[in-house]
Amino acid sequence: MTAGAVFAPGLDLIVDRLAEATAAQADANRAHARQWTALAELMRLARANPRVYLRSEGMARADALEMAEDTAAYDAGLRLQLSANQVRSIAHDAQVLEDRLPVLHAEFVAGLTTVGHVRVAVDLVAGWTDDAALRTFDGQLAACASTTTVTAFRGRARRLKERLLHESPEERHAKAFADRRIWVERADDGMAYLHALVAAPDAVRIIERLNATARAEQKKTRCGEPRWRSRDQIRADLAVGWLAGDGTPTAAKVRPMLLVPMLSLLGEGDEPIELPGYGSIDRRSAARLFAKAPSFRRVATDPFTGEILEYDRTRYRPTKAQRDWVALRFETCIDPTCSRSAYDSDVDHLEEWARDMGSTNRDNLVPLCENGNLRKNLSRIAYDRLPSGKVSITTPTGYAVIADAPPF
Repeated sequence: MTAGAVFAPGLDLIVDRLAEATAAQADANRAHARQWTALAELMRLARANPRVYLRSEGMARADALEMAEDTAAYDAGLRLQLSANQVRSIAHDAQVLEDRLPVLHAEFVAGLTTVGHVRVAVDLVAGWTDDAALRTFDGQLAACASTTTVTAFRGRARRLKERLLHESPEERHAKAFADRRIWVERADDGMAYLHALVAAPDAVRIIERLNATARAEQKKTRCGEPRWRSRDQIRADLAVGWLAGDGTPTAAKVRPMLLVPMLSLLGEGDEPIELPGYGSIDRRSAARLFAKAPSFRRVATDPFTGEILEYDRTRYRPTKAQRDWVALRFETCIDPTCSRSAYDSDVDHLEEWARDMGSTNRDNLVPLCENGNLRKNLSRIAYDRLPSGKVSITTPTGYAVIADAPPF
């Protein structure tokens, strides 16, 4: 067999796979466009038919239409594994794309450009009031959306907007500066990333101070000595100490809870040690927190049964012990689309105190974020305790999910 005979079939297979991948991408683009259109229409229908989603208490509010829209977004989010805010964001972007970028919208519907491309464009038209410039922006971006990567498209779109609006660097920075924030991203093995989006001069000042202090600290020990740390380790330790305020009168007062089976802490058991809101941590870290860290509320479970005392009372406000129980039992808000820790959520009655004559005991208390609490009290979403102890959440359109809690 000649080399050419081998090459031709191989080339045909490669071309086929490339065509298959390209067709799949176009299908995915069209599917995203259909989803965006459906969610935008869902929000419009919810505002036109608020009684489908709201109780009479919700209908009496001044923001009834917004509440109906939020409940519809929550309903969709449960089905799509998205938060209500994510659903509303998609619906808003879909409406902006349709109304303000019709040429790019047509490319999206046809499957010729991706959701990443259209999100870049939608973000850039926020607050733009020059319709003539916007039409130019739409047409020129649509012409290149199917031939550039999202990264290249973002750069081209920003440069085009700058030319059309004649914005100064100071004006662009002022808008970007409004998005400054800090957030935490979970990592493996008891670690986490702390991200900060801040002004570039502030970032430079921070890192220079960390570098200078780390260099001075590192000189106090020699490489190979037990207390020696790398420059990166010192910078990380310094940042934690500075932000937490260690050794100062304003040191962090937050008291997250540590669930520690005592036999595991002593090295005689294999039950996981849990840091609610994060997950399992190692025994050495748990022992250090349990013994030394005043900012942690330390809760030890019985070494044989693992049980926590049951608390009960006959008045509305839960006790501190009941709040601790709820935080330990659920770890996070009971809303399946919310990741807020139970410690930072409201403690709510599953059966309402006044409306349902619900009691204040541990079986009737659940953690809910502010939005979840509003939906529970004002919308037609039904929350029911199952015989297993789990909670069923059923939306006004009949979709049901089970809100679970991790076992001890």
